[in-house]
Amino acid sequence: MREGLKVDIEMEADLFILEHKINKYLQKSYPDMTSASLVALVARELATNILKYGGKGFIVVKSEGDKLTVAAEDEGKVDREGGINEVKSGLGIGLDVTKNSCDKLDIEQKPDGGMVVKAVFSLSQQSKKKGFDFQVGTALKPHYLEEDSGDICIYQEMGGKFFLFVADVLGHGKGAGAVAKAIELYIRNFHEMHIEKIYAGLEKMLRDTRGCAAFIAIVSQSGLEYVNVGNIKGWLINSGSVRKLKGVPGIVGRLPVSLKIFKEPVGPAGFVLVVCTDGIKNQFIPSSDMKWLKILSAEEAAEKILREFAIKEDDASVLIARGGIGL
Repeated sequence: MREGLKVDIEMEADLFILEHKINKYLQKSYPDMTSASLVALVARELATNILKYGGKGFIVVKSEGDKLTVAAEDEGKVDREGGINEVKSGLGIGLDVTKNSCDKLDIEQKPDGGMVVKAVFSLSQQSKKKGFDFQVGTALKPHYLEEDSGDICIYQEMGGKFFLFVADVLGHGKGAGAVAKAIELYIRNFHEMHIEKIYAGLEKMLRDTRGCAAFIAIVSQSGLEYVNVGNIKGWLINSGSVRKLKGVPGIVGRLPVSLKIFKEPVGPAGFVLVVCTDGIKNQFIPSSDMKWLKILSAEEAAEKILREFAIKEDDASVLIARGGIGL
């Protein structure tokens, strides 16, 4: 059995020490581990909870058979006289992210205050063949006074590549909803991975309608290729950096568009693509510090953005796509 790792957590600086030591430990002990970055994120999350809710404690990482365990133990909040105060819940608070990131989560309340939390990862799954994995999650809602939405989010796989489509029909209500349904029918019946042809057909179809803003993309291991017309916002989080996606002004089917296809590289280590309509508040700007964009499922992350940033007086939608090798 491999020797484990233990790191004391007493101050904020220990979070950086933990991150350095656990990355070094995983690289040495499990060089082919595909979820190493996720293990490190869980360890940091547990350590952060120690400082926030438990006062001080430690993190232990060790293997047990075909399992890797990240264990966190805290003392509970301690008052100035050294006694345990009323806050004894310790690490039991705020563990949703951790629960969604590991195979099993055990939580134990210590009799004298504080918590012991164990996040378990399966090592047997790490030997699976590495390939380009792709995950998509969407979340949509109509204007709060309407039942129909003019927003659309579509994802399809074609020949090993991945097609993404987000549209925002002008206006809201039944009129916008009817146009959105026609657009969705057109997109789902298009079986050729060719952005120019898809856009040309869409523009022709929408000439006698109110039109829409549209994001059309093809994603593969080699990169992201897309067009973005109108007021749809997008960001690509890649290797710790965040790039806002480019776009051109116009309304598909209504106003002239100088169509341009943009290209972005994507790293094999993993990337996150966030696309949303203007029903999401401008206050939402993704950053590399938003670890939940990678830890939550793509669907849960999209729903979180919609829940916290949607404008109630407008249709709103969010699409999140994650890709990389062996995610």
